[in-house]
Amino acid sequence: MDVRAPASLHRFAGYAVLAFDNALSTLPHETAGPDFDRLGVAVREFAAPHPYLLFRRSALARIRRSARSSGRLQARFEKCLRTAAPTIGSNPSRAEIKARARRLITTAFVALVATDARRDQGLATSLTALQEFVAAATWKERPVIRSFLDCAEIAVAVALAYDWLYDRLSPVERQAIEQALVRNALEPAASAYRDRSVDWPARRDNCTLVSNAGIAITALAMLPCCRNLCSELLRASLASAWNSFAAFAPDGAWAEGPSYWSLAARYAGLMVAALESTLGSSLGLADRPGLAQTGDFPLHAAGPFGAAFDFADSDRQFDVSPLLWLAHRYRRPTDGWLLRNYDGWYLPLRLIWPDCPRASPAALDLPTGKVFRGHDLACFRNTWRRHPRARPVFFAIKGGNLAAAAQPPTARSENMLLHAQADAGTFVVDGARRRWVIDLGADDYDLPGYFEHGTNGRSGRRWRYYRMQSAGHNTLVIDGRNQVPDVRAPILGSGVEAALQWVVFDLSAAYGEPPGTIRRGAALVGRQVLIEDEIGPAVSGTVLWTMHVSADPVALAGSTAHFRSGEDCFVARILEPAGASFELTRPPPSGSFAIADVRQLHGRSAATSWPVRVSELPRRDDAEGKRAAGAQIGRLQIVWPRGVRRMAVLLLPDCSGWKGRPPPVVPLDHWLGGNPLGRDADRASAAPGERRYRAPM
Repeated sequence: MDVRAPASLHRFAGYAVLAFDNALSTLPHETAGPDFDRLGVAVREFAAPHPYLLFRRSALARIRRSARSSGRLQARFEKCLRTAAPTIGSNPSRAEIKARARRLITTAFVALVATDARRDQGLATSLTALQEFVAAATWKERPVIRSFLDCAEIAVAVALAYDWLYDRLSPVERQAIEQALVRNALEPAASAYRDRSVDWPARRDNCTLVSNAGIAITALAMLPCCRNLCSELLRASLASAWNSFAAFAPDGAWAEGPSYWSLAARYAGLMVAALESTLGSSLGLADRPGLAQTGDFPLHAAGPFGAAFDFADSDRQFDVSPLLWLAHRYRRPTDGWLLRNYDGWYLPLRLIWPDCPRASPAALDLPTGKVFRGHDLACFRNTWRRHPRARPVFFAIKGGNLAAAAQPPTARSENMLLHAQADAGTFVVDGARRRWVIDLGADDYDLPGYFEHGTNGRSGRRWRYYRMQSAGHNTLVIDGRNQVPDVRAPILGSGVEAALQWVVFDLSAAYGEPPGTIRRGAALVGRQVLIEDEIGPAVSGTVLWTMHVSADPVALAGSTAHFRSGEDCFVARILEPAGASFELTRPPPSGSFAIADVRQLHGRSAATSWPVRVSELPRRDDAEGKRAAGAQIGRLQIVWPRGVRRMAVLLLPDCSGWKGRPPPVVPLDHWLGGNPLGRDADRASAAPGERRYRAPM
């Protein structure tokens, strides 16, 4: 039965016909990477009926069978029905934009696959959402966003709903949606790709990946309507995506942290899946280095109780939904294992791609340590077991913010990471139940100039905020200055053997010093974490060794600091030099700033009442999934004694009753020479009678 359009949709029937087949004259940033010859043939020969985005019509029977038995999908759908959508054009917040698009994907999917009353409920709810999107003057909700980030997320949801519901839409409804997709996505995208002053197509960040995915998926949805324009936009988005997919190379890590990995990898998967389902080929994107292995990043970058290493502007909690496609496409058992309890917004995708193996890293005897050399990141743990009785320890540390492949370092603006912080050498430490050594993570995105790096990448207003500064991280601070944030701090050597996992970074460039001047070694020896720093004779001035904690201080005496949380104890000990001592201070108080132009808001609605003041987040730890809602943060620091060239600090998480020997302190040259901590390191890693949980070799 034909579904009639709501009255407010009928008014779009009178729109003038758009010039669908205006080809783009010039397309910047194209490379020889994607298979453009195959693209041309596939576009000319394309003749599939709807639906074809993410799956073909032939898969519908299987998907419907799976949907009938999915209680989680039913619960997610009912939540969508209960949630009131904000009014389009009301300058919604970033969270509202995302939620609105996600609800449409769910309701449209239910309208397609349900065989009961939910089918009509899903259709009615989807049509209401589509009506609002069609009526909107623009999908670029936040003027401050230069890329297609907001527009792309909306366009993907509308394109999927259009494709999936095509047979249940009236001609008037189809035309209204088609015109909205062209007006709000395809034509602005064509202008953006033509404009050589626009730099987002050349970048390698999450915004570029999401933007290109949104444009490509919209172009695929509209291919039967405007083949020439869509063909050219596919060429442009593929060329740009080819470059941004390179950010996964060589080993799958993501320089913007786990939260932005989730966003980037999700849309990378959607783009490839849509290309393969529509044209029968990813045109080379699926084979880009690092993409198949990118599931290693969420596997290794989160600790035993699920908290991620929240470097850059990332959060400790992140969505693993990108693995829904990755596990299906690349057949990696650990990707499927990470999805075992998934119950998020993208449940429909789990029913589209259900076929994936599942096995835990322990069952597969995977090493407990991983070094991501492409982004100078190391993640170590003593066991894959998560129960507190296994006494798991997790330790992760990073170098600089410039990927190994991004050369020359600062000559091109597209190499700069918007979410980078001055944090080379920073680290986190987890015990069985909590994070002992914390990264403060992101601050409020609406702070004035939060993403203003400065013309040289280091002099903008971003660097006045504590969570962005070197002083706000667990690293060295020299003469109170910030590090240089847009350089490499490369890994010089590493090892991930069973009871001894280690890495050595050259941090020199982050301080504007010649190579080899400032080095940081870090090791997980059994359950002990050792941080060893060396500075050259040319380094002068005041050097502070800093570390942030939120547990309750119990005792602070010279070279030893004790902290407690519930029944668990954390100890920090200075092994070298003799005479160095800890002091516990508080970070500076949070600042508050007036917002001069509400159009520059990132997270809040631009309809926020005037005047607007935005404050830095409180100097508090995260708690129960909420930012800065927990205990106050303390800054444990050591004033580096003058004339001393080596500092070694031992960290003991969950150490109540620990009586083991510390590992020996040896020069970092010995580490790099193949004997990191001497022959006694294995015996030093456990107390008498304590069982060690070894990773398989």
